[in-house]
Amino acid sequence: MTDDQQQPNEFPAPKPLPGSVYIRPGIDDRPDYDKVLSPEDKSAVARLAVHQPRRKVEASVTQAETQVAQMTSEGSPAAAAASVDTAVPDMGSAYVDMRDPVVSADGQRPNPGQVTRLSWGFAVGATMAIVPWAALNLLALPAVIAKVSWQRVSGAVASRAFSGGGQKLSESLVSRIGTVGDGGVASAWAIDLAVVVVVGVVVSLIAEAVVSALSDRTRVAAGRRTPWIIAGGVVSAVMTLALGLCSNVVGIALLWGLVQVGYVMLTVPMAAAFSERVPDKFRPRIVRARGIGQMVGQALGVWIGVACVVFGGLYTPFAAAAAVFLLAGIVPVLVWPKEPSSEEQPHTSMSAHMLMERFRAPRHAVEFWKAFASRSLVSAGVGLTTMFLWFIASALIFRDWFTQGNSSPIAVPVCSLIASMALATLVGSVGAAFIAGPVGEYIEDPRYLSVISCVLYAVALALPMTMPSAVGMVLFALIGGFAFGLIDTFGQLLAMGALPDVRSAGHDLAFFNLSNSVGLALAAIIGAVGVAVTGGFSVLFPAAIVCVLASAVVTISMKR
Repeated sequence: MTDDQQQPNEFPAPKPLPGSVYIRPGIDDRPDYDKVLSPEDKSAVARLAVHQPRRKVEASVTQAETQVAQMTSEGSPAAAAASVDTAVPDMGSAYVDMRDPVVSADGQRPNPGQVTRLSWGFAVGATMAIVPWAALNLLALPAVIAKVSWQRVSGAVASRAFSGGGQKLSESLVSRIGTVGDGGVASAWAIDLAVVVVVGVVVSLIAEAVVSALSDRTRVAAGRRTPWIIAGGVVSAVMTLALGLCSNVVGIALLWGLVQVGYVMLTVPMAAAFSERVPDKFRPRIVRARGIGQMVGQALGVWIGVACVVFGGLYTPFAAAAAVFLLAGIVPVLVWPKEPSSEEQPHTSMSAHMLMERFRAPRHAVEFWKAFASRSLVSAGVGLTTMFLWFIASALIFRDWFTQGNSSPIAVPVCSLIASMALATLVGSVGAAFIAGPVGEYIEDPRYLSVISCVLYAVALALPMTMPSAVGMVLFALIGGFAFGLIDTFGQLLAMGALPDVRSAGHDLAFFNLSNSVGLALAAIIGAVGVAVTGGFSVLFPAAIVCVLASAVVTISMKR
């Protein structure tokens, strides 16, 4: 059998009928330019091509969501945990240009498991970052300053006494701490703490500008935020260990500034990572998780610090804080999904003018300045009591502890009071988080809500004045924690409404966040001057009332 006999008969395919095949204009009849064009034509076309540079990465200081995340981390945790709809004027939001709201700003689409990891990662990060910060600010730092200042003042007094009279004079000095003419102990405490706080505020402001700019320009495989978060935890831990060993105020101030640098390296990139990695759809849920973590972290930090001081001495809280700082820089990075590489992002130059741009205030914005002044005054009023809380408890509430023959150290009742106040503040903050949403829907004007909350905080401040006891302080913490949660929540609504230009919302919010630092420095200066003039710490409560009520007056003068 031949090959022709083995193959079946093949018939040629019929030609298509006329009109049965549709030729798409510009698609099917388009010539192949690689075959049609000559090399000279191709060269001419190449000369007409326009080079499109890669889009520059937006700086974190101009990202509205980044600044809102930083605002909530620096204020009351109740503001973050409350279910209040705060319209953030973010022109980069997916809801503005109809992008997919489940895709984050860095181009990632997290699956449900990754969203859960992001939620837990930021909640754990917020909790672990604020635990050592609360322990240092409320307990460890003022306790060490009280010890160092007391040794300096009592030594100077004893050296002026003749032989044999120094011990008796020193005991008399102890019994008069916090009273008019107490020998300068109260003034030394307040002034030394004020100096340390002001140095920390100035260093923190500079560090925030530098760290923000450098982290924006970090181009490594691990991402641009992850290395800074890890390094921030390490720097904070090392500087905290050194701070606990320092025995003079100058060294404490310098080391406290370095702790501020490490804390900025830890928290500022974490706030930027939040705005870049969390899609718009899931932000409210993760914001609440961060707020709950902050509320728990504040109380937990105080309780850990109390336990360390009572059972281990003054250096133990520094060691515990250093350990938690180290974990705060590592654990969140391990919990949330790996950050995308930043090696391919375009190179952006950095200049001093760009750093100073952060401190440029918006022009012709009267309402913005009113909101700035209101928040600064509230921060000052709150700082006047929280900053000097250790001194208030030891020199005002338990002033007679030395003369009653108690054998246990003064740290025991002071730590017990501060721990009780931390619990009361937590309860008040939880109440504010639950009530802020419904109240905000019922009363639409946030000015009235903020004013009422300021008056309530002033009433809370009046309780220790009329009832200077542990019970009065706990009641103040309960009502004050509730009132401050409402003040901060509705204050954010006022800040959003007072922004002069939606196109520069990120920059203006970055400047507005400076109000917390201004208020803290103002509280330190007012407190030091007031204690130095009066010789006691009872002046702090009326000074705080004046600041809070002044904030209410400024708030009610704002235009809606």
